[in-house]
Amino acid sequence: MKDKFIIKQQQLFDKAAALFAQKGYHGTSINDLARSMDLKKGSLYHYFRSKEELLFRLLDQYISDALAEIEVICALDIIATAKLKRFMLFYSRFYAGDRDRLVLLINDIDKLGPVYRGQVIEKERRYYKALTGIFTQLQEVGIMKPMVPAVAAYAFFGMVHYTCNWFQQDGEISAEALGEMFLEIFTKGIFLNEKKEGVNCDVGQ
Repeated sequence: MKDKFIIKQQQLFDKAAALFAQKGYHGTSINDLARSMDLKKGSLYHYFRSKEELLFRLLDQYISDALAEIEVICALDIIATAKLKRFMLFYSRFYAGDRDRLVLLINDIDKLGPVYRGQVIEKERRYYKALTGIFTQLQEVGIMKPMVPAVAAYAFFGMVHYTCNWFQQDGEISAEALGEMFLEIFTKGIFLNEKKEGVNCDVGQ
């Protein structure tokens, strides 16, 4: 019985994420959710107490799942470069792989009240702390330029989060391949060989 409830709840969450992403949080009514699940409006409240709580649970579940894996990666006893690779590949695959929830995270977090929003932001800060920590480790061993770790972290997060506006999950490029490309661009740049004869790769000139 419990398993059946959990399955139905997850189906509802997936439908809600899709509707919120398509129509917007305020543009989606409880009636819309009920119709999408072929349920009566009152039945929905077995799964959540309010539309705001539903949005919070969608975001919290999403962020918590990613955070659990991120903290596993950061706890590994491996060199910082390997840790950065695992972090970036996972983060890109996870966020680009679920456009609906990424749209909610980018567009609708401000629809939450202070208490719910604060809980989501606190977990986002743990993402930030994890990545800046890796960048700091890279600088300590002398293999990362002396740039501000926070700037590098926000640049990476922005690159991944913006995929909700253009990345097609059913397109030619998979979320896994996209992660590999982001890692290559972020850590190595786009030029084949800066010293190649006849090519000036100094974009500042």
